[in-house]
Amino acid sequence: MFNESEYEMVWMVYLAAAACGWLVWWKITSFIPWWFIREPLWLMMAVLLFTPVRVAPMEAAQAPATIILLFDAVLGSGDDQVRMLGDISLVMGLVLVAYIVFALLRAAWKHWRPIETKYARGQH
Repeated sequence: MFNESEYEMVWMVYLAAAACGWLVWWKITSFIPWWFIREPLWLMMAVLLFTPVRVAPMEAAQAPATIILLFDAVLGSGDDQVRMLGDISLVMGLVLVAYIVFALLRAAWKHWRPIETKYARGQH
């Protein structure tokens, strides 16, 4: 289908477009005042835009999972829809679990840090 340089060029164009799309999404959702809603939305869009999967199980070529899912849905082939949904769900779950751990660590840091700095300065 593509030679190696064309394949890499298509990926660079896609990644540039996806990065621009993610920045637009980031700007649109930056007006949400609650960080616990805004930041998971950023992560979900990043997973949808930047998750690559193999086009066919035995081929080395990869493509964005969302694009393959949309092509299968629009063109009606439906051969890879379940595999793409599984891959996207797996990555989304892993990212959200990692985010929850990060959010809990950040909340703990915000909770205990002011106490340490307050006592370190000698203010009781």
